[in-house]
Order: sequence, then C-alpha cells, then structure tokens
Amino acid sequence: MTPKNTLWALLALMFACGMSDALYAASHVHMPMWWILLSAFLLSFLPYYWYRLDSEARLYRRPRWMSTAVVAMAPIGIPLYLLRSRPQGGRLGSLARMSGFLLMMLGASLAGVVAFFLMPG
Repeated sequence: MTPKNTLWALLALMFACGMSDALYAASHVHMPMWWILLSAFLLSFLPYYWYRLDSEARLYRRPRWMSTAVVAMAPIGIPLYLLRSRPQGGRLGSLARMSGFLLMMLGASLAGVVAFFLMPG
C-alpha cells in the first residue's frame, strides 16, 4: 500500500464513522463495542502506517519517541514529524497540506452523516 492509498483508507474510515455515528444516534442505541474498538484501532494504525511508509520513502530515521507520539497523539506527532523530516523550505507547505487533509477528514465524516440521512428507507 502506498502512502496515498493509506490516506484514502483514512478518509473512507472517517466516512464510515460518520455514517455509523448517525445510524446509532438516530436509532437511540449504543454503538457496539466491536465497532468502537475497531475504529479506534484503525484511527491509530492508519496514521502510523502512513508515517512509516513516508519516513521509509524519505530515508528518515524514525526515533522511538516520535513513533510513540504518532500513535498516541497523532495531532501532535504528525506535525512534529513533518517539521523534522521536511527540508527547510518545504515545512510550511507540508503543514498546510496536512491542515487541508484534516479538513478533508472532517468533511468525510460529515458526508457520512449526510449520506445516512439522505438514504431512502
């Protein structure tokens, strides 16, 4: 899997999470534990997998503390990785692209909610 495909998988997961949130909120039942655990695992695993693929492609040596930060606190760990792994002139651009991707993730989640409510039946 390429880093780009990993990001597509993350967007698809956000869409599915949005749909499932809307489904369980509309039916007034609790979300099943298996879905909560699976989505939490994937929301930690996919950013780490992207980080691993990207760092290998750039021949960047990953410190253990940064790998832990990417898994445990991705909103902090990924920007740190981008700041440390990109050349001086490309850091701001990479942070801007990451911010755009975060907006796309939010949009995918909202699209999942809207798609659920637009489905017939």
